[in-house]
Amino acid sequence: MEYTEENLLTLEVRKENKERLDKKFIKKIYEHKWMSMIILSLVILSSINVIMVYHFFKILQNI
Repeated sequence: MEYTEENLLTLEVRKENKERLDKKFIKKIYEHKWMSMIILSLVILSSINVIMVYHFFKILQNI
């Protein structure tokens, strides 16, 4: 009986720790909203650039 109670307590502690980590991560994103937006836009624009360059070279090879 004691063993199951100890396991339940450790499971509850782990669940609380996970929730805290999730909340901390989300809180950090909200605190650094501008930085997150800048990094996200950089990634999006870089991927668009790579796609455009790829298509440009593909067109040049066909000429």
